[in-house]
Amino acid sequence: MNKVKRLPYGISDFSDLRRQNMYYADKTQYIPTMEAAGNFLFLIRPRRFGKSMFLSMLAAYYDIERQDMFDELFDGLWIQQNPTEEKGQYQVMHLDFSQATVGLNGTLQEKFDKYCSMKYELFAKKYASYYDADFVQDVKQRHPDSSEQLRFICERAKEHGHKLYLIIDEYDNFTNNVLNEKGEQVYHALTHATGFYREVFKLYKANFQRILMMGVSPVTLDDLTSGFNIALNITANPRFNMMLGFSETEVREMIDYYQNAGFITADAEDMIAEMKPWYDNYCFAEESLN
Repeated sequence: MNKVKRLPYGISDFSDLRRQNMYYADKTQYIPTMEAAGNFLFLIRPRRFGKSMFLSMLAAYYDIERQDMFDELFDGLWIQQNPTEEKGQYQVMHLDFSQATVGLNGTLQEKFDKYCSMKYELFAKKYASYYDADFVQDVKQRHPDSSEQLRFICERAKEHGHKLYLIIDEYDNFTNNVLNEKGEQVYHALTHATGFYREVFKLYKANFQRILMMGVSPVTLDDLTSGFNIALNITANPRFNMMLGFSETEVREMIDYYQNAGFITADAEDMIAEMKPWYDNYCFAEESLN
């Protein structure tokens, strides 16, 4: 008898979830739909909607370094039988801006630069075998200017014919915290004119073959204006209305799974009826209301 899958509460790493045999509501059928929608996408959803897990799943799917792990990580999921041509074709840079100031000293820009620099150097180490022997050292030598490090990485990737996929989780967490703690004036300085946050997004849009950003609010993206004006906002697109979070069908499947495993004895209809007033009726696309 197969071991009963644990609920992945607090887990946001797709590879860990799959290797530990945890319960997963399959969202991989949205991969080809997203590819067809465009190369530069933006989506907002409320907190606790599974954004980080979804982005982690995409990183695992597209990462050229995890090509050999595809069957292990995606066994039994929709995409295993329906892979796209883009599978495992990218060097993936995965940033989480909720971590951009955690445990770091200095000004806001210095903290942000330190975080980005750390991520860029980890990227260089991960994909070092695809570049010249001195690639990692060359990236490090450009520290502490994280923008210069990124430019160098992207130039070398183009030179070697490698495709880059940029995934940004919590893209607005950094700026939302600035707005709440430092005020509108400081926030405005970051996201307008020559503010460093706006400038880094200008750098992103010129150097990646694919970009996907997720967050909880469109405010920061609106304020960045031309800093990142290539993104297609799919937030209200009906094709993606149920891409994150759980549909009622998925909740029923989960209840059924744990009932069959003997972990739930309550009536499914009673449970659904109790959940509905508290958790139901999220809708992000007008066309999906009915």
